[in-house]
Amino acid sequence: MTEELEDIYIEEKINIYLLLLKIGANLAGYKMIKSCVMKIIKDNTKKFRMRKNLYYEIACENNISSEDVDRLMRHAVKVSFKRDGLADFERLYDIEFSKERPSPRELVCVLAELYAIGKH
Repeated sequence: MTEELEDIYIEEKINIYLLLLKIGANLAGYKMIKSCVMKIIKDNTKKFRMRKNLYYEIACENNISSEDVDRLMRHAVKVSFKRDGLADFERLYDIEFSKERPSPRELVCVLAELYAIGKH
């Protein structure tokens, strides 16, 4: 599979995860979460310094601040929580987040891990 096709496949899987989480594509946090997950899937070491390195990288790509990346992702997680997307996602994939409403970092890492272990 070419790298371009693989990127499309990864992106489609992440889109499905986000739809199951009830995070709409109209939210700016949707794009930020998707970017984070894709970058972690391609380079697993990026998950260790997310706030300093990964958020900064995504912020530069979108001409916003690192704080805005975090804020937009937190808002998307909050929307998912209010729509019961997190609870439905936990039941569907038989996982449990550490808190009732996970941090953006935890959500991104869980999504990347689900992709890595093949739970599509």
